[in-house]
Amino acid sequence: MTKKSACRRWMACVWTLALMTLTACGGGGGGSGGGLFPPIGLPPPAGAAYRLDVGITGGGRVASQPAGIDCADSCGADFAAGTQVTLTAAPAAGQVLGSWAGACSGNASVCTVRMDSALAVTATFVAAPPVVGWGDALTLSAGGASQPKVAVDAQGRALLVWRQLEADQLTDRLWGSLYRPGGGWSAPQRLEANSGGVRDIRVAIDKASGRAVVVWTQLSSVAGYDLWALQVDPATGWGAPALLETGSGTVGFASAGIDANGNAMAVWSQIGPATRFSIYANRYTPGGGWGAAGLIETHEVVGAVDGDPAVVMAGSGESVAVWKRSTGSSASLWTNRADADGNWSAAAELVPDAGTAQSIGAHDLAIDAGGNALLAWGQTDLPGGTNQWESAVWFKRYAAGVWQGGTARVGAPFVATQAFLSTPVLRMNAAGAAVVSWGRQDQALMAATAAPGAAFGADHVVRPAASQALASLPALGVDDATNALTAWTQANGAGTSDLYAARHTPAEGWSGPALQETTDEAANTPDIGMNELGNAVLAWQQFEPGAGTRILIRHYASGR
Repeated sequence: MTKKSACRRWMACVWTLALMTLTACGGGGGGSGGGLFPPIGLPPPAGAAYRLDVGITGGGRVASQPAGIDCADSCGADFAAGTQVTLTAAPAAGQVLGSWAGACSGNASVCTVRMDSALAVTATFVAAPPVVGWGDALTLSAGGASQPKVAVDAQGRALLVWRQLEADQLTDRLWGSLYRPGGGWSAPQRLEANSGGVRDIRVAIDKASGRAVVVWTQLSSVAGYDLWALQVDPATGWGAPALLETGSGTVGFASAGIDANGNAMAVWSQIGPATRFSIYANRYTPGGGWGAAGLIETHEVVGAVDGDPAVVMAGSGESVAVWKRSTGSSASLWTNRADADGNWSAAAELVPDAGTAQSIGAHDLAIDAGGNALLAWGQTDLPGGTNQWESAVWFKRYAAGVWQGGTARVGAPFVATQAFLSTPVLRMNAAGAAVVSWGRQDQALMAATAAPGAAFGADHVVRPAASQALASLPALGVDDATNALTAWTQANGAGTSDLYAARHTPAEGWSGPALQETTDEAANTPDIGMNELGNAVLAWQQFEPGAGTRILIRHYASGR
């Protein structure tokens, strides 16, 4: 072929392409099926389909519209050529869509692709970012409920017990509900079948295992109030009620402790063996149940009263109890200790009475995972030559099986012409860090923290002094990093009371009070259960017109 004829062929080919003909140009052949260039812009053959493959990483599902794909692993389907396919990603619980890859991109839950060829898409699901803060309020009980007590274990499981009025509005029963993460709260149920009304309820939990014990006093037609208990096991739920004493004298107040193996100790005040209140104890073992009640102090003096006992139990099974001895004009704190088999030693005075210039008030007791205990109590002192009482919280430590010498004050005293301090509320974490909170005469709510084995730092004002009175003791919880929550109710000037809470972190100290409910009706008797990760449940009673008081709860998520 000459150079001139080759040029003519090239120009004709270019012209042909410009006119969008489909004739291929090439040497030697004139057919449309051969040549150097494939057909351009042809529609797919009738009935053509393309494959869409979807891969999934993490927890979630991907489904398509039109139907064809719906899987939580990897799958694929064929779609007619030209079809618009919409893929929707649905994360599993606790997951979010991190990103699409392949023919889709971004992290929107919906992606649309056009099936003009075979395509591949990957959806990657990742753990949802932690949620931090308070959840919504939830009503758990019927009307006529009061005095909630709540505890939370290391896995986030919780138990809640309360007093519930029967339909006759005369008799309180013991009711409860259990919480399981992912399953919510169980239907409330009555936990005992006795005839008398329930008065005082206490709960102790071993956070690591989730085992717990509930003790309560219940009216008896024979001996005033009796003491009852039931065990709670995270695997089997509520145990059967057991009567802990058969004495003829009425029971005052009680306390309980429990270890990781499910051994428990109850300590209480009761009239007997003669006519005064003494301190009794009973021990529970998983293999043998509750034993026989026994005296752990024998101060039979007319006019003396032993009461307000508190007991804690170490992981080794040893128990430490503290109670208050009053004679009408003076008071002191006493203690006793039981070994791992439940054998008590002799009672001994722990904080002596210093005469008329001193008054010892209420106390609280806590213990860490290593068996180190901490006692806090309210005390007022009248320095010589003044008429100004100094009211403060004091503390004393127990370690290596013995109480340490000396006592120390928490923060500065509050000075006034009257001696007044609320019951201090004390909590310890497993490592031994502690938080204590109390109310003052000027209606301020105070708190202080202590590192393991150390003195308490400066006291802090959680709620400033105000003309509106505190309406409850503070509820309190602390986690393994000494983050803490406290909640309380206070009068609001409208004849009712509101529920507030504040949070403590070691870096920022105490936050300001935050309102936890927004009704116009009275809230009261708050309680907090908190685990080592800082996840907590706040429970309280809330009045509702036409129903009476109900038990409400809010969950706090730490994000850990």
